[in-house]
Amino acid sequence: MNRLVKEDYIPLNSSPLGDNHKLTLVLSSGQGLIRTAVFGVNGKKGGALRSLIQPFSYCRGDLYYDPVKKLWRLKEGECLEMRDSFHLHLNKYYAALFWADLVTGSHGGGGSSDFFRLTLDFLRCLDREEESLTGELFLSYLWRYLEFEGIQPDLGSCSRCGRKAPSERALCYAADGQIVCSHCRVGTLPLLPREARDFLNSGRDGGPLTPGGRQSLAAYLMSICKPHFRMKMDSTALKIILK
Repeated sequence: MNRLVKEDYIPLNSSPLGDNHKLTLVLSSGQGLIRTAVFGVNGKKGGALRSLIQPFSYCRGDLYYDPVKKLWRLKEGECLEMRDSFHLHLNKYYAALFWADLVTGSHGGGGSSDFFRLTLDFLRCLDREEESLTGELFLSYLWRYLEFEGIQPDLGSCSRCGRKAPSERALCYAADGQIVCSHCRVGTLPLLPREARDFLNSGRDGGPLTPGGRQSLAAYLMSICKPHFRMKMDSTALKIILK
């Protein structure tokens, strides 16, 4: 392993490490999800370092791996992009927190550079998008996240018999999010409304969802995520994101 690397990275969260130091969880472009020590960041001369660990910013820095202590260290760097709007809009901030929770639960996409770019793209769009469209943006990127993880269901056919799904009606789905046709359904199953399915198929080109459509789509996507990832964020956080 190269002990010193210059990496693009996204800080996700930090915790205290002694009196003047912090341990920061970052998603890096080459090393994936790592925890790095930032020494002296809380001291009088730590101002330059504090800008390098602001949550959800886009930074580039020198990361050093100490093989003896088995610890990464952030030595110096530069902040390339700040996420100022996250401090102004609670729903944007919670959307970023929710995404960070998913990043942690999936171990940073296995260290894939494509996953790093997906995360960076989401945070950039979230920062620039109108606050009123935060919910739609979050849901569309969550759908792309499921595709990256290889667990995105096929909305075009029944998962049990393979029959083509009707294009003009709501779709039934099982507890794991897989589509189930009326012939294979046993008992009552939740529904994915047509507007929510069309939204996923169109990649947000169809315009904003109704409040009911957002809630139904969020419930559907969570049914897919929960069996696969441990998430700390709950339904209260989702309500804030989708408001």
